[in-house]
Amino acid sequence: MAALHAEWLQVPGPTDVLAFDYGEVFVCPWVAEREAPRHHLTTEEEVLLYGIHGLLHLAGWDDRCPEDRLAMEAEQRRLLALARGAAPRSFFRDAPGGR
Repeated sequence: MAALHAEWLQVPGPTDVLAFDYGEVFVCPWVAEREAPRHHLTTEEEVLLYGIHGLLHLAGWDDRCPEDRLAMEAEQRRLLALARGAAPRSFFRDAPGGR
Protein backbone atom coordinates (compact mmCIF):
# COMPACT_ATOMS: atom_id res chain seq x y z
CA MET A 1 0.00 0.00 0.00
CA ALA A 2 2.89 2.34 0.76
CA ALA A 3 4.29 1.77 -2.74
CA LEU A 4 0.94 2.58 -4.37
CA HIS A 5 0.52 5.64 -2.16
CA ALA A 6 3.96 6.94 -3.13
CA GLU A 7 3.57 6.12 -6.82
CA TRP A 8 0.11 7.59 -7.37
CA LEU A 9 -0.15 10.37 -4.78
CA GLN A 10 3.54 11.06 -4.11
CA VAL A 11 2.96 10.64 -0.38
CA PRO A 12 5.31 8.38 1.59
CA GLY A 13 3.98 5.61 3.83
CA PRO A 14 0.80 3.55 3.82
CA THR A 15 -2.71 4.94 3.67
CA ASP A 16 -6.09 3.47 4.55
CA VAL A 17 -7.70 3.27 1.11
CA LEU A 18 -6.96 4.21 -2.49
CA ALA A 19 -9.58 4.37 -5.26
CA PHE A 20 -8.66 4.52 -8.93
CA ASP A 21 -10.60 5.66 -12.00
CA TYR A 22 -11.24 2.16 -13.37
CA GLY A 23 -13.02 1.11 -10.20
CA GLU A 24 -10.18 -0.44 -8.26
CA VAL A 25 -10.34 0.11 -4.51
CA PHE A 26 -7.33 -0.90 -2.42
CA VAL A 27 -7.81 -1.22 1.34
CA CYS A 28 -4.94 -1.60 3.81
CA PRO A 29 -5.89 -4.06 6.58
CA TRP A 30 -2.87 -3.11 8.70
CA VAL A 31 -3.94 0.53 8.83
CA ALA A 32 -7.49 -0.63 9.60
CA GLU A 33 -6.26 -2.77 12.47
CA ARG A 34 -4.28 0.16 13.89
CA GLU A 35 -7.04 2.77 13.44
CA ALA A 36 -10.15 0.75 14.40
CA PRO A 37 -9.86 1.39 18.16
CA ARG A 38 -9.69 5.16 17.57
CA HIS A 39 -13.04 4.98 15.76
CA HIS A 40 -14.56 2.50 18.26
CA LEU A 41 -14.91 -0.09 15.49
CA THR A 42 -13.75 -3.64 15.01
CA THR A 43 -11.06 -4.22 12.41
CA GLU A 44 -13.71 -5.75 10.13
CA GLU A 45 -15.90 -2.65 10.43
CA GLU A 46 -12.92 -0.38 9.77
CA VAL A 47 -12.07 -2.34 6.60
CA LEU A 48 -15.71 -2.04 5.52
CA LEU A 49 -15.60 1.69 6.25
CA TYR A 50 -12.54 2.03 3.99
CA GLY A 51 -14.33 0.13 1.24
CA ILE A 52 -17.32 2.43 1.57
CA HIS A 53 -14.99 5.45 1.48
CA GLY A 54 -13.35 4.19 -1.72
CA LEU A 55 -16.70 3.47 -3.37
CA LEU A 56 -17.95 6.96 -2.50
CA HIS A 57 -14.88 8.40 -4.22
CA LEU A 58 -15.68 6.31 -7.29
CA ALA A 59 -19.24 7.68 -7.16
CA GLY A 60 -17.88 11.24 -7.29
CA TRP A 61 -17.69 12.21 -3.62
CA ASP A 62 -14.73 14.33 -2.54
CA ASP A 63 -13.21 15.02 0.86
CA ARG A 64 -10.63 17.70 0.11
CA CYS A 65 -12.38 20.60 1.83
CA PRO A 66 -13.86 20.49 5.36
CA GLU A 67 -17.48 20.87 4.20
CA ASP A 68 -17.19 18.01 1.69
CA ARG A 69 -15.31 15.87 4.22
CA LEU A 70 -18.11 16.27 6.79
CA ALA A 71 -20.76 15.35 4.22
CA MET A 72 -18.76 12.32 3.08
CA GLU A 73 -18.18 11.17 6.66
CA ALA A 74 -21.91 11.42 7.37
CA GLU A 75 -22.69 9.30 4.30
CA GLN A 76 -20.03 6.77 5.32
CA ARG A 77 -21.62 6.44 8.77
CA ARG A 78 -25.07 6.02 7.21
CA LEU A 79 -23.86 3.30 4.84
CA LEU A 80 -21.89 1.53 7.57
CA ALA A 81 -25.04 1.45 9.72
CA LEU A 82 -26.96 -0.05 6.79
CA ALA A 83 -24.23 -2.65 6.28
CA ARG A 84 -24.31 -3.56 9.96
CA GLY A 85 -28.02 -4.29 9.65
CA ALA A 86 -27.59 -6.35 6.48
CA ALA A 87 -24.42 -8.28 7.33
CA PRO A 88 -24.48 -11.84 8.64
CA ARG A 89 -24.13 -11.93 12.41
CA SER A 90 -20.70 -13.55 12.21
CA PHE A 91 -19.28 -10.63 10.21
CA PHE A 92 -19.41 -8.31 13.21
CA ARG A 93 -18.92 -10.98 15.87
CA ASP A 94 -16.36 -8.87 17.74
CA ALA A 95 -18.44 -5.69 17.79
CA PRO A 96 -19.02 -4.09 21.19
CA GLY A 97 -22.26 -5.45 22.53
CA GLY A 98 -21.88 -8.51 20.30
CA ARG A 99 -24.47 -9.69 17.86
